[in-house]
Amino acid sequence: MTRRRAELVLGAFALGLLNAASYSPWSHWALSLIALTGLFCLMHIARSRGASTVMQAALAFAFGMGWLGAGLSWLFISMHDYGGMPAPLAALALILFAAYLSIYPTLASAIAWRWCADRGPLRLALGLAGAWTLAELARGWLFTGFPWLALGYAQIDGPLTGLAPLAGVFALGGVATGVASLCASAIAIISRHRAATGSRPISPERARPDRTPRDALITAATAIGLLLAPLALPSSDDWTSPSGPVLSVRLLQGNVPQDMKFRPERTLAAMQSYVGLVESGDAALTILPETAWTIPFERTPPALAQRLDAHVGKGHAVAIGLPAFTLEQKRELRDDWRLTNSVLLLQPGGATDRYASAPRYDKQHLVPFGEFIPWGFAWFVNLMQIPMGDFGRGAPIQPPFAVGGQRIAFNICYEDLFGEEIRAVLLEKTGASILANVSNIAWFGRSHALPQHLQIARMRSLETGRPMLRATNTGMTAAIDAGGKVTAKLEPYTVGALDVSVQGTSGLTPFTRLGNLPILLTAIAALALALIAPRRIGPSSA
Repeated sequence: MTRRRAELVLGAFALGLLNAASYSPWSHWALSLIALTGLFCLMHIARSRGASTVMQAALAFAFGMGWLGAGLSWLFISMHDYGGMPAPLAALALILFAAYLSIYPTLASAIAWRWCADRGPLRLALGLAGAWTLAELARGWLFTGFPWLALGYAQIDGPLTGLAPLAGVFALGGVATGVASLCASAIAIISRHRAATGSRPISPERARPDRTPRDALITAATAIGLLLAPLALPSSDDWTSPSGPVLSVRLLQGNVPQDMKFRPERTLAAMQSYVGLVESGDAALTILPETAWTIPFERTPPALAQRLDAHVGKGHAVAIGLPAFTLEQKRELRDDWRLTNSVLLLQPGGATDRYASAPRYDKQHLVPFGEFIPWGFAWFVNLMQIPMGDFGRGAPIQPPFAVGGQRIAFNICYEDLFGEEIRAVLLEKTGASILANVSNIAWFGRSHALPQHLQIARMRSLETGRPMLRATNTGMTAAIDAGGKVTAKLEPYTVGALDVSVQGTSGLTPFTRLGNLPILLTAIAALALALIAPRRIGPSSA
């Protein structure tokens, strides 16, 4: 690789780092647009120097490595600090995972630049937006999916937010890609025009007379219009309306260190702490985090179970994250001890043995390597010391919990990444009026995984028009309203209880009704139009 090409690749990697900084906790929507525009400018520069499509792909791959490698660097903590994997192997695993995820934007860029680059700025923008959106949809689906750091999350507080209730997070990312492509094309047109009219020699193919400032102005104006148009769209509040009585909820945060969580003495101390926090409140519903209990509820020490039973008997409901025996095992009296990652609801009016009759939610989208072992990767899981690494799977659709006149649909940990699955329970006849997430991401220490996860939860509220409650072990424990705004939260890495009042909602946003289908079809149409439309659409090519 020549020095000039190496400089371009390093520049793309640096822009990827900038894109990683556009997500929480730094979080500014403009950073992502700047990073993407910079990437596409580098691709224009490479093309002007005669580089092939392979160079465009290399730039996209370097960008992806910076973006996804830095943005997901907290995975190293889980593998090394808590999983016990040697540091070199953990670092290598992170690099290989980032490389795998970077394949998606790499292929998308190669397709768009190979067949759309010489057909005009609008055609290139359609090609890049369509291809990148399809790539992100694929990344969120293949091999159980991992759409963390999808481009749309960086736009959550920007002018594109209005797209969320219409077509979801991937729509925001697709439009952002198109805007960035148009901005880069406008810059390229101006640069080429200056080169053509300056004193430097220029080759005939670079000195086309139709590359004028007027073309750049039209291209830039199109980008600005595309960026600002969603401001006129209805918000999620316009698609839904308040439903049922206001519900009082207490969200608990135990702050149990991950390296202590599964020690028997710490398990008992955590249970005692949680029971004390439950008893000190009078909310209609108290929610404990994922695996607040590290043992099935039936093994709860009798004294603690009696205290919980007394609290529930006074008219309060308690939702506890815990491992539970699979339903098949309970029915068939099996003794193979397979567990599900679950939320158990203790509520007034239950049977004497509240565990036997209690409603529960079983996690259905399991985490590879953490909750199930992908075929052929047992050796990799064995390198880490992760308790309970092979869970049973819950049903795709599970009824929400009825508490205080509201219907609450639970999801566990990274299940809230999958908007298609979240919306499914809202389409049922007894659809949920409130969403709730319980998480334990202490696996990732004091890292940016926590605020990133809160950002993801906010997007689910924007898409569905439902409030989201979050009870976590170390953070971010928070209440999010139906418009995606955080109304209250606890400081991370502290023990505490957050008392909030939540108004449920009813009604369906377009995204809730149709899911990712509209953006999938739009992305296919955009890419198809870019590939088969007449040679030139809009201003002359850049």
